[in-house]
Amino acid sequence: MQYLEINDILTHNLKGFNLKIPLNTLVIITGPSGSGKSSLAINTIAEEGKNRFLQALNYSKEFLITSSYQAKFLTSIPPVISLTQGLKNWFPYKTAGDFFLISRFLETLFMEKGEYYCPKCNSYNRVSSINEVIKWFQELKNGTRFYFLLPLPEKSPKALEYLISQGYTKYLIDNKEVDLSEENLPLFFNKIFLVLDRMIKEDKETDRFIENLRLSLALNKGRVVLKLKSGEEHVFNLRPVCLNCGSNLCIIWKKCEACKGYGYKEKIPCKVCRGLKLDPVILKSKILGKTVEDWLNSSVEEFYNFLKKSEILKEHKVWTEVILSKLEKAIFLELNYLKLSTPVFKLSTGEKKLLELIQIFSSDLRNCLYILDEPSLGLDLGKKEKLIKLLKEIINKQSSVILIEHDPYLIKEADYIIELGPKGGEKGGYLIKACFKDEYFKNDDSLTLKYFKGKKNLCKFWQKKEEILDINCDNYNISILKKGFNIIYGKVGSGKALIFNTLVEELKKRKEKVVISETELFKKRNDWIITYLGIWDELRKIFIKTPLARMKGLTSKHFSFTSKEGVCPGCKGKGKKTYESNGIKIEFLCEDCLGKRLNSEVLNLEYKGFKISELLDFTVEEALSIFANILKIKEKLIHVNNLGLGYLKFSQEISELSGGEKVRLSLVKKLYSEKDFKYVFLEYPFQGLHLEDIKNFLNWMRILLEKDITFVILETNPLAILLADFIIEVENQKIKYTGFKEDWVKLLKDKPELKVFEFYKNFIKKEV
Repeated sequence: MQYLEINDILTHNLKGFNLKIPLNTLVIITGPSGSGKSSLAINTIAEEGKNRFLQALNYSKEFLITSSYQAKFLTSIPPVISLTQGLKNWFPYKTAGDFFLISRFLETLFMEKGEYYCPKCNSYNRVSSINEVIKWFQELKNGTRFYFLLPLPEKSPKALEYLISQGYTKYLIDNKEVDLSEENLPLFFNKIFLVLDRMIKEDKETDRFIENLRLSLALNKGRVVLKLKSGEEHVFNLRPVCLNCGSNLCIIWKKCEACKGYGYKEKIPCKVCRGLKLDPVILKSKILGKTVEDWLNSSVEEFYNFLKKSEILKEHKVWTEVILSKLEKAIFLELNYLKLSTPVFKLSTGEKKLLELIQIFSSDLRNCLYILDEPSLGLDLGKKEKLIKLLKEIINKQSSVILIEHDPYLIKEADYIIELGPKGGEKGGYLIKACFKDEYFKNDDSLTLKYFKGKKNLCKFWQKKEEILDINCDNYNISILKKGFNIIYGKVGSGKALIFNTLVEELKKRKEKVVISETELFKKRNDWIITYLGIWDELRKIFIKTPLARMKGLTSKHFSFTSKEGVCPGCKGKGKKTYESNGIKIEFLCEDCLGKRLNSEVLNLEYKGFKISELLDFTVEEALSIFANILKIKEKLIHVNNLGLGYLKFSQEISELSGGEKVRLSLVKKLYSEKDFKYVFLEYPFQGLHLEDIKNFLNWMRILLEKDITFVILETNPLAILLADFIIEVENQKIKYTGFKEDWVKLLKDKPELKVFEFYKNFIKKEV
């Protein structure tokens, strides 16, 4: 067996351990939040893979090699494909068709095989290249007789007189050949064509055929009808003009001018293109017999079925194989219902995550290393099982997979397990265990194993409430348990997010105080925890009043991380300096402020015997005793500590935090932006949480539930379902079930999900 060997791993909080990771296996890295999982997988292994790739490509200045990680790689590393935690910040108007490359494919087919709509006469026209017409001639059987006909742009007697004067006297009028130099033009007729030539297919006649094409371009802009003796007609249009009325045709994949090609104005469908992004004339045009509008409104499954049967496969083999691979994965993951025109902002979290996975898994790559940070985000149980199958397919193609995961169901499926800990922050970063599954589960000598072996459990401490609140919305009647733990659950694409948002809006209409956790609040990656939570704003009000600060005449600007009065002159308030040479970029702490960003005059000020430079290095837990008498700061610190984040340092950058840490921090921030709230709404709060973190989270919830706060969470994690009091199950955009958890579990009898829920139930202690 091959191994990836790494020694002296010191990235971020990792404690310099050595590691030997088996390749061509499913490896899971687990451990509590902040234990260093992402530091190992993403910031060390994936970063090394990226650097080696750039070196192999003879990188340019545009892509600098970074050395922000610290580790010694003793073996070669396969090409790395990595997916970080959470969801990519995709352009909100990007569509499912864009993800599957279908939009570009349709555009190409439109240019090659489009039937272009003429808005003046409502007819459809093909536009062909000269080579296409010559190819048609060359493929005719020798001896085939045909008319070379030209539809006339002007059918008036005056226009015909001009053509006759130029020697063009023979015409086909209503299928009858007429020589207008000898006969008069009929008073009434339906169709008239100029007979440019009568031809017999012979190889020596190719030049004559090409000359006729050249004449057609001069006489009627290249509109040609080639009529066989049998009566069969082949219509060719060498220029974008309508065969019927001569109007110019639009043959470019033109964007809708009303919405500038976005499809939506403030996420409301454009009235002109109805959200399809293209000019209405293009939408009415046809590709292979169907309008562009119909193609864009077709589902993933409909397009897949068309592609499998179509002759287009032969003409665009490489392209269609890539598209088919993506669509097959989408159908396997039950996204067959998605319309090609569905934009990103209308997708659920689970649907977005599945599209991310499809982007990765649909490429037929071998001998690669896939590093995925919690790929199960937003996925229901059925999708998790399918995810495992996809991962094992990848391994069967001689590739390797490293997952950062906390879900016990996925952990038990691993071949090799790496556990970091024992806690987060400075108390984490240690290698607790690294071994194959059979050996890993022999003992209970780690935090994760204690939960697997029943030595530790999740437990609900609160009493069940009985007060049901019925909320009648425009399209839904929603019931929730007041002062209890409610969960909105459903499969990917079921519409649970719609119910969640509808409930929030209805409560707001009723003037209820609602808190919603949002990770989008992290706008500045270099924010410190102390600034993000607003603690620094409170502290500098205190620091300004200290005797030494008053004596020096310091103002609030001197305590700012952005103003020239306060920042360190050496690093301009960044805390770091960058060295760049020969395409290598190295970041290191500023030697003047040691990463504290402020100038020495401010950093040397003291509060309760501690310099500001020392206070910035305090953890939340340490700071609690120092600032116990400052209520606004104390309350925030207590919440952060109760959520299991007491190990975080004040001067820790937001960009270094895991997804689970960000979710909980954003929640604390939101709690203090609202006053006297009674409802807390959370989207996927179990994201990035180890079982121990979930335990801390539940304890924190208990404190608020005792204050009569109502929780409503959107989750697919089975543990969350089993821990909840009240369940709202959603299916096909409708509420399938509303009621207490115990009654819902009874409905699982004889269903395959019951066995899996029984597995998760082993991690939960009987309710008290």
